[in-house]
Amino acid sequence: MTANRGIHASVQGELDCLCGAYCVVNMLSWLYDGRVKRKPLMNRLLQAYQQRWPLHEWLTEGIDENRLDWLITQVLRKGHYHRQFPVQISKPFDGSRGLVEGRVFSEMRRFLAVTDHSRLIMLSDQFHWSLLVKIDEETLCFFDSNGRTTMPRKAFSLRTGLTRRQLFPDAIYFIEREF
Repeated sequence: MTANRGIHASVQGELDCLCGAYCVVNMLSWLYDGRVKRKPLMNRLLQAYQQRWPLHEWLTEGIDENRLDWLITQVLRKGHYHRQFPVQISKPFDGSRGLVEGRVFSEMRRFLAVTDHSRLIMLSDQFHWSLLVKIDEETLCFFDSNGRTTMPRKAFSLRTGLTRRQLFPDAIYFIEREF
C-alpha cells in the first residue's frame, strides 16, 4: 500500500448539505470565542428541524432562508441559547427590490467595520451558506465550514448569471452579539 494514492478525505459539503447548520454553530462559536458547545447545538438544530420537516430534505437539498428563519426562532431566540448566547439578527435587505450591489456591499462593509469580533454576516449564494467576517473593496473574508477564507468581491452579484455566485438579498443576515 502506498502512502499517497490520490484519495482525499470527504469534507463538509461533499456528502451533505448542512452548511446552514454549520453556519449557525460557527456563528455562535465566533461571537462567543468558542464557548458554545458545538455538538449539542448541532444536535438541537437537527432535532428542531426534524420536528417540522423530514431531515433527509436538509441533508440532501440544503435549507432555504424561510426554514432557516424558523430554525433560528426555535433554537436561538428561545430557551438555553437565547439566555446563554444572545444575538441580534436582522435581515436588512429582506423584501427589498431594486437593490444595487454597491449599496449592499457598502452596508455590509459598514456593519462589519467594528473591530471587536462582535458582528458577522451570514449569507447564501446558490451553492452555500457562509459567514462573512470582513469585507473591503476587493475581498470578502469568511469563517466557513468548507475551509474557504477569502474570495474576490467581483465573484458575487445580485443578478442571475452575471457572476459565478449569486447573492440573495432575503438570505443576508446581519448578526451581532449582545453584551
